[in-house]
Amino acid sequence: MYLGVYSIEFKRILNNKREDNMVWKPFEPESKLILSERIVIGDIPCLRYRPKGSSGLLPTVIYYHGWHSSKEYQRFKGNVLAAYGYQVIIPDAIYHGERNPISYDEPGAFEKYFWDIVFQNTEESQFLIENIIDNYEADPNRIGVMGNSMGGFSASGVFIKNTNLKCMVNTNGSCAWVKAEEIFRKIVNMPSIDEERIKELSVYDPMYNNEKLKERPILMLHGDRDSSVPIDCQREFYKEMAPSYSENPEKLKLVEIPRMDHYISTGMFEAAIEWFKKYL
Repeated sequence: MYLGVYSIEFKRILNNKREDNMVWKPFEPESKLILSERIVIGDIPCLRYRPKGSSGLLPTVIYYHGWHSSKEYQRFKGNVLAAYGYQVIIPDAIYHGERNPISYDEPGAFEKYFWDIVFQNTEESQFLIENIIDNYEADPNRIGVMGNSMGGFSASGVFIKNTNLKCMVNTNGSCAWVKAEEIFRKIVNMPSIDEERIKELSVYDPMYNNEKLKERPILMLHGDRDSSVPIDCQREFYKEMAPSYSENPEKLKLVEIPRMDHYISTGMFEAAIEWFKKYL
């Protein structure tokens, strides 16, 4: 399904380079406390992390990477989460990692592939979850999802599709897909979103699936100067969903990080772990 409708420069953030010309590379050191392995679930290559010496069913976090990334670039995050007692599954998205990677900087690539990737992550998530329950010691009652940027969009869709997931952490992504589309179109002076696009996006857009949330815990962490995924998407979602969480408002939280662009800070990752400790 191709829903690409906008063309926006993600500048340095969508490249694996920093402004100081430092080139990002996969985290390589092995931890003496964490077991890691490459697994393949169906045709989805994944990295699996778990505490060394663990046995029995484990609380499990599925982590989705962003555009122009892969499971290998999330190794450090996998190690950190596993150090706090979680099994962590990090899948490659289509057109990333081992799944037919594309030229991300090629003109038009982002608008051509972005929504295909998000929808594929969402659609295949049920199979992924069933498999890690059946074959990889995931506690079926203690599975959460997390994602950054494009992975945050994906985590939102996965959370809607799989109502058995306990909680979600979304960093620099969006829980309001249609709203995000409207904002991006406005930025690049494209025509307003039409009804067909709204219908396609609303299938898994949390804003259009309130009945599937039912006060399930959602933490959103976002820089208030994000130039790639404007924070207004998350503000709109929070504003619309807050009344539905009136009996348990602590389960819906938006944390705005002052003066931060499209990055993940140490504090954001600490907040994510605290959220999982509380709700997973």
